[in-house]
Amino acid sequence: MKGCGRALLLFCTALVLACCVKIPLEEIETKEVDLTMPPPGIDRPTLGTGDDEYQSPRSPEYAELTFSAASRRELPPFPAEGILDLTLEQAVISALERNRSLRVEQYEPVIAGTFVDVERAVFDPVLFAEGSYESYRDRSLDDALARFFSIDGSRGNVRAGVSRRLPTGTDVTLDLTLLNRDDDNSNFSEEARAGLNLTQALLRDFGVAANLVAVRQAETSELASAYRLRGFTENLVAEVENGFWDYALAVRQVEIFEESFELAQRQLANIRTRINVGQLAETEEAVADAEVALREQQLIDARNAREQARLALLRLLNPPSAEGWDRQITLSEQTIVPEVSLGSATEHEALAIRLRPDLNEARLQARRGDLEIVQTKNGLLPRLDLFIILGKTGYSQSFSSGLSDLDGPGYDVTLGLEYEFPIYNREAKALDRRAQATYEQALESIENLKQLISLDVRNALLEVDRGLQQIVASASRRALQEEVARAESVKFQVGTTTALDVARVQRDLLESQINEVEAIVNYRQALTNLYLVDGTLLLRRGIQGPGSAQVMP
Repeated sequence: MKGCGRALLLFCTALVLACCVKIPLEEIETKEVDLTMPPPGIDRPTLGTGDDEYQSPRSPEYAELTFSAASRRELPPFPAEGILDLTLEQAVISALERNRSLRVEQYEPVIAGTFVDVERAVFDPVLFAEGSYESYRDRSLDDALARFFSIDGSRGNVRAGVSRRLPTGTDVTLDLTLLNRDDDNSNFSEEARAGLNLTQALLRDFGVAANLVAVRQAETSELASAYRLRGFTENLVAEVENGFWDYALAVRQVEIFEESFELAQRQLANIRTRINVGQLAETEEAVADAEVALREQQLIDARNAREQARLALLRLLNPPSAEGWDRQITLSEQTIVPEVSLGSATEHEALAIRLRPDLNEARLQARRGDLEIVQTKNGLLPRLDLFIILGKTGYSQSFSSGLSDLDGPGYDVTLGLEYEFPIYNREAKALDRRAQATYEQALESIENLKQLISLDVRNALLEVDRGLQQIVASASRRALQEEVARAESVKFQVGTTTALDVARVQRDLLESQINEVEAIVNYRQALTNLYLVDGTLLLRRGIQGPGSAQVMP
């Protein structure tokens, strides 16, 4: 008795000590930043890492989630130094290969694919084994002698087997159990039992459809992530093309403002010369000075806009470069009007209904909702399970011969039913109503998205048509403004007009020149946007990748 009390005391003491042990917090290394000290160099450049430099760890599935040109001609590699001579095709391909936002997004389908394996693992076979050994001393009363006596003994138990859940709603377990006992009252004995346990769901969780809902939902989510990646890539390509033309516009604007600034300086010098010889009044110089200052302001803003466009384009392309953000860019393509044959609004709308990644993703989300209804309908059913237990037992007085007696007469068979059903079952009913409403909401969302896509396509076509007309109108206006500016300059030379009138006309000419270039760039960007909203941008650029097939409703 004293030994038992001492053991209980030791156990309680160990439990208290275990509860008092504190889990140490993991310390995160931080370092204060001293602004008075020169900053250290950057370990890895934020732009322009080379192909042989740091590479992110990639999953094997990553290669299947890349986008590349199907039949592009061989393009020269980007030099690491010097001015980057860039075409639109090179810009798009560089973004597909090196853009870091795209690299981040490409991991999403890989991550989504892991959930499919997680759900499939529910039906994988599981090996198990367990064993125990017990040594004991029992107290027993001898009625004849009216006193207690002790019985020493031991028991052992070893069980091993395999279990598996099948998609049909069947749980199967096959095991082998070895039991042995040895004490003062009996000789050493062993029992060996081979058992087969079957449990089959008859109502809830019955059938492949109900049990594979989670797997099918995970597969749907994986496919949806591929369409989401395609939508991201299409937007990236559109952003690259728009950035390319934004930079082209900014470069041309700087050229126009530089020419305008030089012209204003020449006019100021001419006016000062004519004032010195008495041909003009001194008040004309103030007008010319103000015009030079205005053109200088415009030139400063234009150069700043060009630098911002260059940095934005570099960030999208992320080209290998030893110069980083200081890398200069020249564009090989000119801002010309391409010859494009467009279809009707109905044709572009039909393409968008088939190819738009966001619409295909919405269809997949609706399919997930349909699968959710299958699951909630299953939850409305009561649980009724049929179980069968088959056992074959062998007995022996020696440890080595217990298994050999399994073909003896000992056996056991159990057959039964297990029933369970909540009285109100309110949770299952609420989940089913929610799934029904969510599915109907998804269907309505698809129809709403189709309507919005139709509107986007028609607006994009209107913008393309407007851009084409603006090109013609702006070119005509620029030509007329050149004639007006030439005539006004002649009048000024003969003294029939003022410097203020000349400056006003030249401002109009400057505006018309910029508007002409903007019209061409806007038209190119409107075409890109049209192909983006009808879902054909990647196909028209010859870019292959996941998510190109239509999801059937």
